Amino acid sequence: MDYKNNIRCEVCGNSAAEDFFVKFERHDFLITECKECGFNFIPQFYRQQIAYENYRDEEVLESVRRGNNYIKIRRHRLRLKLIKKYVKSGKLYDIGVGWGHFLYTAKLMGYDASGVEISELMHHYATTDLKLDVVHDNFFNLDLPANNWDVATMWDVLEHINEPDKAIEKVWDILKPGGYLVLQVPQIDSKVARKQKEKWSMMSIEHINYFSKKSIKTLLEAKGFEVVKYKSSYELKLFLMFTVLPWIKRKKASSDKKSTITNSERQNFFNRVTKLPKFVVWLGLLAHDIIYNTLSLLNFGEEMIVVARKK
Repeated sequence: MDYKNNIRCEVCGNSAAEDFFVKFERHDFLITECKECGFNFIPQFYRQQIAYENYRDEEVLESVRRGNNYIKIRRHRLRLKLIKKYVKSGKLYDIGVGWGHFLYTAKLMGYDASGVEISELMHHYATTDLKLDVVHDNFFNLDLPANNWDVATMWDVLEHINEPDKAIEKVWDILKPGGYLVLQVPQIDSKVARKQKEKWSMMSIEHINYFSKKSIKTLLEAKGFEVVKYKSSYELKLFLMFTVLPWIKRKKASSDKKSTITNSERQNFFNRVTKLPKFVVWLGLLAHDIIYNTLSLLNFGEEMIVVARKK
């Protein structure tokens, strides 16, 4: 397979085939690096071979409905406390709403919150169960008013998007002058990623873009933003679902030959772990907040939150 066929770096625009090399190779996909800017990504030609089937299904929806929403809201309060340092109130637009718990929390904390979600099931839950103002569409297809929002958010979205450069351009258009973009992406130059390399739990065929501090800054500055803050983020929910659960599955491999883990299995595992008496959950959440903030201060996390201001 010629992975360099039609290859293009979506951060610096480089398309010279000789300027790309394989950074990581696994049995199911490979990741290349651009010599010009250091951006890591799954090549365009290779992406055509990836089937994004059953990303979310009815079984996952029912698992989400059985989950503890209070725990999810507490998690998102940490994100919104950071946002309030830059935008205390106003219009917030969430790109890739997902199940909608962040947007729901934003409304609780005083924002005029709306957004877009491409997944039909996620949109159904966000609008029907959580009663949120969410459009079911592809963000690229929307004809949104320019200079209209105070803050735009993208939580674990940019790593999934073909042409992330165009996504950032569109975000710049919809933000008011001086407005803020707050996003979170897996960080390929994090301490965890550097140690685990191709075994890093964030490395997945669902993630086609792998940003470092340098490459995300290059992209944002090229599109008219000024990066004002990086914050390391270690999501304990993702740690449970993508590190602890696979470890348990491997330990049981002698009796259970199944190697893949579905999204519903991950959500059900999280539900079981968090289905505890309220007092225990409260103590666990208190410990979570302390651990999360401590790890962020120590710059230890698998992901990074980036706050950028529109120039």
